[in-house]
Amino acid sequence: MNLKEECYRLFKIYGRKLSEKGYVAGHGGNISIRSGDKMYITRHGCTLEDIRLEDVIEVSLREPTSFDAISSTETIVHREIYRQTKNLAVMHVHSPYAIAISFFHEKMEPIDAEASHVLRVIPIVEGRAGSRELAVNVASALKRHHAVIVRGHGTFTAAQTLEIAYRLTCMVERSAQQIYLTEVLKRLGLNFIKPKEI
Repeated sequence: MNLKEECYRLFKIYGRKLSEKGYVAGHGGNISIRSGDKMYITRHGCTLEDIRLEDVIEVSLREPTSFDAISSTETIVHREIYRQTKNLAVMHVHSPYAIAISFFHEKMEPIDAEASHVLRVIPIVEGRAGSRELAVNVASALKRHHAVIVRGHGTFTAAQTLEIAYRLTCMVERSAQQIYLTEVLKRLGLNFIKPKEI
């Protein structure tokens, strides 16, 4: 099995998981893996829940090439993340609760013990999809944090493996759900009691 085939195997596993959780739909989201001075990233317009081998595109990390035209719109963002960090895997999804939270805050602070310990603070940044501005803002945030939320767009996580990036993605969305539910209960008149260990 060559490297492209191995990336395809992994992209298929995690693409299906992300779809089943409702974090991506239709053509949303993208995944990449770094290998030396290149990366393998999902094709523009592909469906992560039913990815094919031809949907895995090899592009350079050094500079844009002709293959950028068929790779994900967010290739510029993935490339900048790899340039500015030592991570080897990046995952971008359109998870609904994280997007909803992004319209009301400048950052997201998890309220449960595990996510608070691992993620601490998740910055919320701005930028048009596929733009240089977004690439710089996301990569800069991921130099200091495990995850970032793009306002109105979704989350990016970066790690040494896709498994870890996937766990971080799930943790961000679960944290957003918990914040949402907690705010609903507050509005119903319940008294919020902050855990002492956080």
